[in-house]
Amino acid sequence: MLLSTFTGNNGIKESLLGALASGRLSHGLLLCGEKGMGVNYFALLLAADIIGSTDIDGITAGKSPLVQIVRGEGASGLIRVDKIRQINENVSYSSINGEKRVIIIENCENFNQNSANALLKNLEEPKDDITYILTTTNARSILATIRSRCAVYTLTAPTRRQTLDYFCSQGSDIQAVESLMAVYGENIGKISSALNSEKRYAVLQDAVTLFDYISKEDTYQAARLCYGYNKRKDDLKMMMDDLRDICHRNLSEKSIQAINTVQKYTEILQMNVNLNLMIENFAVEITK
Repeated sequence: MLLSTFTGNNGIKESLLGALASGRLSHGLLLCGEKGMGVNYFALLLAADIIGSTDIDGITAGKSPLVQIVRGEGASGLIRVDKIRQINENVSYSSINGEKRVIIIENCENFNQNSANALLKNLEEPKDDITYILTTTNARSILATIRSRCAVYTLTAPTRRQTLDYFCSQGSDIQAVESLMAVYGENIGKISSALNSEKRYAVLQDAVTLFDYISKEDTYQAARLCYGYNKRKDDLKMMMDDLRDICHRNLSEKSIQAINTVQKYTEILQMNVNLNLMIENFAVEITK
């Protein structure tokens, strides 16, 4: 079974594979986990096991007729109601040969009211051959009516040993991995991203530097660093996420204040705002 190759979360894997083997797998599954925990990859592995396939690449690329993947659109990642209605239409007919079919809906915190409601009927009255796998990084944002119709599983970080063993198997620089674990803990996705992208690693280093400026209450240097992102909105959001992780790993009264400030400005960043002015205000507030 491919799901057994996923690092960590052994109890959840055993529960799901046991339910699958006995024919007791729920028709609605909600997989939760913070960014980098691999909930979308976990969903793909489970879908492959449900339909009896080993072609993860084909499933990911949408080449399997037995697995449909719904993803959000645009910068907001919004899952539109027309996508859910199309899925509902597709599953209204039973499969010709009785094969199991899977609908994966990634990042379902990006439902709007209409798209969430469009899914509810199918979750309430599921067909025997259909399994819905929903993923989210923010379980609290999911409608209670959807959660109540799904078996909910929350993925957690693997152990330190499991994380190091994983990166050893990948031939990674273990010293670099341990350095990144000081920021990200055992979050394999975030560590992998920083290891494999010079740009991503540079953003992290800026977050580390900004944390130092916050500790020193150096508003000028903080603003100067952040202004380097005035035309890189997505990178700024990434750097703020890294800063939040660093603060969580170095908790103090100032770090807690910084986490709250980052949360406030992350929400502001989603709006159509003057980025230069936002950066100026952020630098002042984060270094108070």
